[in-house]
Amino acid sequence: MTAPDAFLAALADLDLPPEWRVEVAIRPRRRCTGIQVNPGGGVAVLVPPAAAPEQVARFVGNHRRWITEKVDAARRLAPDHAVKEFVDGEEFDLLGRRYRLQLVDGLPASAAQLPLITPDGVLSAQRQRPELVRGAVIGLYQQVGLAWVEREGRQYELDGRIDSLDYVVRDLGRRRWGAYYGPPKHTTTLHWAVFGLPLRLIEYVLVHEQAHATQPPGQAHGPAWQRRLSLWMPDWKQRKAELDEAGRHAWLGDYQPRQPSAQMS
Repeated sequence: MTAPDAFLAALADLDLPPEWRVEVAIRPRRRCTGIQVNPGGGVAVLVPPAAAPEQVARFVGNHRRWITEKVDAARRLAPDHAVKEFVDGEEFDLLGRRYRLQLVDGLPASAAQLPLITPDGVLSAQRQRPELVRGAVIGLYQQVGLAWVEREGRQYELDGRIDSLDYVVRDLGRRRWGAYYGPPKHTTTLHWAVFGLPLRLIEYVLVHEQAHATQPPGQAHGPAWQRRLSLWMPDWKQRKAELDEAGRHAWLGDYQPRQPSAQMS
């Protein structure tokens, strides 16, 4: 098996742009060379054990235009996610509305629990360490999001003849907004962070997964799935493009406690 350095030496003759940050990964199970463009624009060349460096370099050279297009797109859509501090007045978006965080020392008289949101745009949470406020706010997103998806998902169950579908709202990491898990789970799952996006994009993620829940024949995103999605949401391609952009800036739970201001006495 040829070492990765031999492939990198062959690729160096192509004079590839340094911002591609090309790396080589030898994959024992691969039968042919592949190219993976990572978020942010880095390029990974995936090589089978029996490949020759010259063949791999030729393959990459022949796909240079494709790589350029994909790297440009990846850099343009590189994540720039929001970071919260959990201080009074900080803004949070939930189901298409914006709320101002208000930290309180006790449960308001008219409230059953914390955190809570009010019609006048206030998100009240118990004053405590930032990581605990973070957990409470995420829990609120999950609670509100689950109630919404159970209500809104019903119309697609009826129209798509989807039986006994379950719903879950939880953390799905940093690369997926939703997932449909087939039988025996038969569950539509949405990332809690979806509910901080504009409402039309939340709707898109739900409809995307509900189309999977109809279990159309063929490939996961093949013609049958696309026909179902187009029937339910004719402008889904536009919404998908909007999600790609808005998702770059979404809050995924990142936080940075505010540092005390420097003072000179």
